[in-house]
This record gives sequence, structure tokens and C-alpha cells, in this order.
Amino acid sequence: MFKRRKQKEKKHHTGEIPTGSFSDIAFLLIIYFLVATTLVKVQSVTADLPTGEKQADAQVDKTPVVNLRGTEIFFSDKKVSVENFNARLAALKLAEQPPENRVIMLESTKDTPYEVYFQALAAISSNHGVVAIVEEEE
Repeated sequence: MFKRRKQKEKKHHTGEIPTGSFSDIAFLLIIYFLVATTLVKVQSVTADLPTGEKQADAQVDKTPVVNLRGTEIFFSDKKVSVENFNARLAALKLAEQPPENRVIMLESTKDTPYEVYFQALAAISSNHGVVAIVEEEE
């Protein structure tokens, strides 16, 4: 009688994996990741880039030039702080200018940290300026 009982038990085991609780586990994982995840708003700068067409020489002479050398900002060959740079850009009243007069030339050296470059770019675009990036030719 003992042997018959073992044979019946073996017939009932088919070797399948029970999948009844997978939906519960998936639901709990979704809830966990929703609670544990932090959403970060990405800070960005929208900038209108110029067309790249060459303009008359008179316009180039009037174009303000910003030089970034390391952690220092030079505006028209004068060293300025970030706050002073914002004030000088606001004094230009770029929002009232036609689009071709809003161009600000931005030159940077290789040792300029990204943070300083981003601050200058953000200041120019927040004052309605159009950034013209100057690259060195090799």
C-alpha cells in the first residue's frame, strides 16, 4: 500500500513552475520603483544660433565679444563678475534690438570649466542674445 501512494504522488507532479504569483510580484516591483525613484527636472538653456552667414564688416565691429579664460569672464576686454556680466548684458537691451544686432560672440579657452561656460551661455540667452560660438582653426 505504501508503494501505491508514492506512485500516485509522482503522477501529480508535472514539473511546471507555479506562475500564479508573478503578477503580484510584478505589481509590487512597479510600486517600489515608483516610490523609490526621484524625478529631477533638467536645467536647460534655449539658444538661437545665428545662420553662420558672413555679415558686413561694420556689424562685426559692433558685435560684443565675451572671452572665457579659465574661471574668468572678459566682456569687451574687461574682466567682469557673473553679476556684473548680467548687468552689462541687460544694459544692451537686446530684446529691443533687431535679430541681426542681438549676436554676442562667445570665445572660450580649453581650460574653461563647463560651469563657467554654462553661466555665460545662460546669461546671454536670458537677456535675449544670440550666441555666436568662435572655434579655433587648427
